[in-house]
Amino acid sequence: MHRKLAVLLPALAVWFALTLAALAAGPNGTLSVQLYSWTERTYTPAAADVVALTLNGSSLQGDVPAMVQGGRTLVPVRLVGEALQVQVLWVQQTGQIILTDGTDLIVLTLDSATALVNGVPTPLPDGVPAQVVAYGGADRTMVPLRFVSEQLGAEVTWDQASYTAHLTAALPEEEPETSVPSPEEPEAPEEDGPKVTGLTWEDGVLAIAADHVPDCRITDLGDRVAIDFLNAALGEDFSSIRVESPYLTGVRCAQHGEGFYPDSASTVRVVLDLAAGATAAGNLTIATHAGGVTVTTHPAPALEPVTPVDPQDYTIVIDPGHGGDQSGACYEGVMEKDIDLAISLKLAAILQDYGYQVILTRSADVDVGLYERAELANAAGADLFVSIHANAAEKRPDYQGIYTYYHPSSRRGARLAQAIQTPLCQITGAVDRGIEDADFVVLRETEMCAVLVETGFMTNHQELMRLVDDGYQQQVAQGVARGIVDYLMSAE
Repeated sequence: MHRKLAVLLPALAVWFALTLAALAAGPNGTLSVQLYSWTERTYTPAAADVVALTLNGSSLQGDVPAMVQGGRTLVPVRLVGEALQVQVLWVQQTGQIILTDGTDLIVLTLDSATALVNGVPTPLPDGVPAQVVAYGGADRTMVPLRFVSEQLGAEVTWDQASYTAHLTAALPEEEPETSVPSPEEPEAPEEDGPKVTGLTWEDGVLAIAADHVPDCRITDLGDRVAIDFLNAALGEDFSSIRVESPYLTGVRCAQHGEGFYPDSASTVRVVLDLAAGATAAGNLTIATHAGGVTVTTHPAPALEPVTPVDPQDYTIVIDPGHGGDQSGACYEGVMEKDIDLAISLKLAAILQDYGYQVILTRSADVDVGLYERAELANAAGADLFVSIHANAAEKRPDYQGIYTYYHPSSRRGARLAQAIQTPLCQITGAVDRGIEDADFVVLRETEMCAVLVETGFMTNHQELMRLVDDGYQQQVAQGVARGIVDYLMSAE
């Protein structure tokens, strides 16, 4: 009898535990998942109750479902971000997830119980952080549903009986582009306000004329590019034009009123429709100037270089700016040192693939002195030194664009700067602000040809969003690499 009880009691205990687990599980079932620790780089098994998700009454599903962890509903960030029509960016080096709807910016860091909302530290409810969850062969970044949704203006209600989270959001609808303002739109600025006065098209160049120095926002929308003139109105004689181009299929214009941009009483939007296969980065160069905006169309530059006879004869030092306690510029929760390193690592990989000898002054988040960077390059007998930075103009948040600097005593530096600046602006589509001389330590103390590239302005929200985007960082790296190879070829 005692033997039977000895066998039966463990079996009853297992049955009892499973029964309790089944009773405690949510009505949508329970998953076995792996929780990834970003700080420790380890996975831990866990159970998670499945949450059904709807948006404006329609089911919202992804390859990894919404689930409950730590008493909070977590959802895949791409799933909810794209559903709410906001931009989602990922910063690999720092484990940051950035969401923006053009007005508000949320920065979450994996495993951190604090988020940044428009630059303000904000504790997450119950301290439940964003985290990576592995399930069904997929790793997905999960974020707290209610916190993220409500920060982005959506309402969340919970149905306990069905374990369903219901999202309600007023999603933006793309406004039709017309050649003249519609009567329903808010009134344009006063007659003597800034005007966008006309369009001309000649030899592959679109000129958008303005009677002022424009404050522009340029947005790559994939199959089209939007150029927004803030606090401006269409001139009385303004009219649309037809273009014939292998890269553009049309140009559309519209007047928008207050609310289209939070800091603009009215906005003129010019939309460039791209032809099939054309890209903003590869086929357009957009430059702002005192009389408006010029859009130059051109074939995409070839990214595969014809390298010198033996690239292994050249040693190139890539210098990611700042690092460690020296964060550089910091805006909207993003640090310059992380942008610099991300672009530099991509640039080094491209050059190494071409066969060049590449040395990085830093390959991790460490502080290296300015003189030490130059000494490292000198000791290596390097042929070129390229320092990567991001810019800032605190008093001019409208500033966008790329500069490349060289030392005033170096004619070779000036040639290298121009060789990099031209393809870099073509490939990225960034505003070309030209080359300048400067007495920077890393340019003055290096014995070889040296330049410093300011890849964009972190103080401009739109450009900052591009600088933290992995795809755009790759374009910057490709542009700099193209310029380096062009310079070395011409030096042969």
